[in-house]
Amino acid sequence: MSAIPEEVLGLHVEVVRSRRRTAALHIVGNELQVRVPQQVRDERIIEILQTKRSWISKKVAQLKEVQIPKPKEFVSGETFLFLGQNYRLKIQEGHQVGVELLDGYLLTTVRTSDTGEKRKEKIQKYLQYWYRSSARERLIEKVDRYSKLIGVSSKGLRLGSFKSKWGSCDSRSKLAFNWNLIKAPHAIIDYVVIHELCHIIQLNHSKLFWQEVEKYDPEYKEHRAWLKKHANELI
Repeated sequence: MSAIPEEVLGLHVEVVRSRRRTAALHIVGNELQVRVPQQVRDERIIEILQTKRSWISKKVAQLKEVQIPKPKEFVSGETFLFLGQNYRLKIQEGHQVGVELLDGYLLTTVRTSDTGEKRKEKIQKYLQYWYRSSARERLIEKVDRYSKLIGVSSKGLRLGSFKSKWGSCDSRSKLAFNWNLIKAPHAIIDYVVIHELCHIIQLNHSKLFWQEVEKYDPEYKEHRAWLKKHANELI
């Protein structure tokens, strides 16, 4: 019996089995995820990889053209995305540490004693906390608003730092969102919220599901494409 290859065209292969109904391929970073139903055998996964090899090759070529953002240094003057806009980081010293959006700047206060790598780590920590807090506030408001519009009710909301998804909705109508989504424009966040709430009606990606999404976001195809194109800038 043939084994599932560990690598295809330079991408590490990861098989993700779940209660989904259909098979799908997703490229996340340098990883090729093969998402399949629980009962799918290894032979079928090998067949999928062989059949989709030209598609994988095309996607790998596209990824090479995408510029990977330089790692942040967390110093004054650097720009950070928030709701689709770039804001410059301004660092000051003080006792009340944290981040606030003030006069068009992400004003970040650190203690004088925090220097070198420790200062960098603290700034990164404060920014992440601020992003997560902002994301929770905005997402709660948007979920509440669109739940009423769509006529559904969710059973809780959590935030995570996911590598390969922007949101999810399980069979119990519990929602989860990637907190990095707060860096995207409002229309993109709205699309993800609508997408997940429509899963309460259709827990799949069938034609009926996309028809539901289109009712509340007629431009969902453009928004979905935007997310794919700008993912590296948000995470």
